[in-house]
Amino acid sequence: MATIEMKNIVKQYGDNAPAVRDVSLAIEDGEFVILVGPSGCGKSTLLRMIVGLEEITSGDMLIDGKRVNDEPPRDRNLAMVFQNYALYPHLNVYENIAFPLRLHKGNSNEEIDKKVRDAAETLELTEFLERKPANLSGGQRQRVAMGRAIVRDAQAFLFDEPLSNLDAKLRGQMRTEIARLQRKLGVTTVYVTHDQTEAMTLGDRVALLKKGLLQQVATPRELYENPINLFVAGFIGSPPMNMLPARPNGDQLELPFVSFTMPPEMAEVTKGHELLIGGIRPEHFADASAARAPENGVRFTAGVDVVEWLGNEQYAYIPFEAPGEVRKTLDELAQDLDGEKMQQQIVVTLEPTTRVREGGEAELVMDVDKLHLFDPETGENLMLRTRSGEGDGDGDAAARTASADGAHAAPTTDA
Repeated sequence: MATIEMKNIVKQYGDNAPAVRDVSLAIEDGEFVILVGPSGCGKSTLLRMIVGLEEITSGDMLIDGKRVNDEPPRDRNLAMVFQNYALYPHLNVYENIAFPLRLHKGNSNEEIDKKVRDAAETLELTEFLERKPANLSGGQRQRVAMGRAIVRDAQAFLFDEPLSNLDAKLRGQMRTEIARLQRKLGVTTVYVTHDQTEAMTLGDRVALLKKGLLQQVATPRELYENPINLFVAGFIGSPPMNMLPARPNGDQLELPFVSFTMPPEMAEVTKGHELLIGGIRPEHFADASAARAPENGVRFTAGVDVVEWLGNEQYAYIPFEAPGEVRKTLDELAQDLDGEKMQQQIVVTLEPTTRVREGGEAELVMDVDKLHLFDPETGENLMLRTRSGEGDGDGDAAARTASADGAHAAPTTDA
């Protein structure tokens, strides 16, 4: 096992804008870190620089404290699992797993056999050892690729979107298997994905990138509860965080559906701002008559135009009109998130028994304590100044994550 440390890593192709810009990140021995972000954010490029498949333009890559910028991949003792499995079609499962061991002449046949069979047992592949890859399912092929990584006794595992070729049900099963395997082996793991479900369920910490810049590095819970800026808030969560105009007026905050008296700490951060963007998760609304409605929430009535009933919950969609400056910021955010245009609506998660009708009105309660306020110019989450230390007990979110203007995050080591 090993520590991996990136210091001010930059990757630039010719005269183009850098694909990775000044990324600094420390990954602890045995830690499971996820690199996540939209397409083209630089996460796969960063992974390939760790393993040595891409040259580093500037900065230092350290493995166990040793600078490895100029070392070829074979000398870094890292095992990589690719999206396309990269199996040899003419070899059976046994020989595919054994292949990296046979490249090193120092391994006896007995040692190879023991390592292959131990890996096959761990991955539940024993009964498939004589099969060729063409006779395996996608999940079984991915487990073979993982077996080939396990037998190498590598210092770290690197996964490059390993589940993107699988269907939704199989992805869920493989997520569980990868998490269980990593916990069992305790191997330092860096995992690249664009799927936030994988990011939120697998990692000890998640590093979110945007256009080559590290935005925030934190535990999944902290990313969800204390996003440092608009981009993080919009990327993490499904359905995503609701974004709506918020206009301070004395001690009142005016939202499209309701005005309320701000708590003192909220009033403090709104000073000097004429218009902000309010952010609140769908689950922080409730039917006013429901048992889970927050006691100190703000009640309001709003028209519902669409209802989606999912069995265990339902979503109510409530349209609103946003001023031009807010629409511009939200449309730019949508483009950063690989979308086209941000819908002017909020999504409310309700209990399945709530009787909400399309075209009707719903009496709802919003949990004011969960409302975030973002500066539309910088994207900064102003409420982090008052909420440091909340969430999962990881300490000051703002101090340990990237600045709101996109500067690289300081290395963080708390898991």
